[in-house]
Amino acid sequence: MSESAAAGLPPRHPEGGFAADPLGVLEEGHRRNGPVFRMPVDGVETVLVGTWAGLGELFGAERGRLEVLNTALVHDLFGRALFNLTADRHSEARRRLRPALSGRELPGYVPALLEVAEPVAARWARHGAGDLHGEVRELTGAMSARVLLGIAPAEAEAVRFAADFEAFVEATGAPPGRARFTSARYWAGRGARRRLHALFARRAAAVRREPDGSALAVLVAAFTGAPAAVGPLEDHLLALLIAARETTASLVTWCLVELAGHDEHARAAAAEARTVAAEPQSVVRRDALPVLRAVLAETQRLHSPNVLSVRQAVCPVTLGGHLVPAGTRVAYSPSAGHFDPAVFPRPRDFRPDRFLAGQANASRLWAFGGGAHACLGRPLAELMTLTALACALRQGLPRLPAGPPSRIRYRPAKAPIDPLPFTLECQEPAS
Repeated sequence: MSESAAAGLPPRHPEGGFAADPLGVLEEGHRRNGPVFRMPVDGVETVLVGTWAGLGELFGAERGRLEVLNTALVHDLFGRALFNLTADRHSEARRRLRPALSGRELPGYVPALLEVAEPVAARWARHGAGDLHGEVRELTGAMSARVLLGIAPAEAEAVRFAADFEAFVEATGAPPGRARFTSARYWAGRGARRRLHALFARRAAAVRREPDGSALAVLVAAFTGAPAAVGPLEDHLLALLIAARETTASLVTWCLVELAGHDEHARAAAAEARTVAAEPQSVVRRDALPVLRAVLAETQRLHSPNVLSVRQAVCPVTLGGHLVPAGTRVAYSPSAGHFDPAVFPRPRDFRPDRFLAGQANASRLWAFGGGAHACLGRPLAELMTLTALACALRQGLPRLPAGPPSRIRYRPAKAPIDPLPFTLECQEPAS
């Protein structure tokens, strides 16, 4: 018996090529080793969990055994935001954040989201876009600011917010270790963080006097009198804003890329999108817009925004029959489950019909994680994505004049590397 087997450790897989093709390396690792194997990721030995069954086991075992593992840089920038909290502090913060991001609050956000997205889609129809992901990222940033903070695009504060938030986001790319202290963008991000905190405090004081229909009013009420251990609302807002912008931008981009390459699905989705003008609330009704929802689900499956999410074992945990010691870094990739051919036949193909015909259940996808640390913002992100898609497809069919992206980056969120020209082709009215 080998030393690894005696210790219960998973088999080791070579790390070569992970930076350039993480999904290919993970797929090959799971093909050779099953649901659990280990290899260095970013220079640190990591246990990787995949396949549909492996992810289900991971999320079932997570509570009390695995905690989110973030770098010192993330702790510096985001403070006591939800994903930096552990144990009871994490659970209590989730309880206070959840009502503003789901359920009965969502219908109230629809008019504001349409107000932001419709003029942008109309501009795309007239002039196209030189870089699809860049334009979508600006759109989802404006949508996030509007629904989470009540900042309308025409406000003077919108420009200041966008500039500071961009500096803050840039800082997340600074070196994660002590080298961050020599990075100019790290210190620019720290300054932006202070200004954003002050902006959030001003907006919170304003909604206390006069609620504006944004999520901020609900969040302010939820965090009034909250214990200090759950973190200040300002830190949670930073996390919500960056997740809403980046994750949603990735999803909208890949939805449009796939529809540009699959005309039959694009035409069906566009026909459905045109009904949203008459019934805007259909974007929040689970029984409405089945084609658009199937497109979104298949895009989540095929293009999960986050290629890898990292945890740390806080006590020994058994995964795939292997005993993982406390202190071990554990990571999972949603795509490592979404590409499981036993669950999703022809997993590399874009097939929204699998969610229309009842072959697959969109609620069971792992793009937003699962278990104790599943993303609270999933309902809002899906609402934003559907709204942006509906507005774009009402204007025309997506086209990529230069073809699909040839180079892709996978972290921090999956996106094309090079500028991607994009247009909306107006459809002839039906005779």
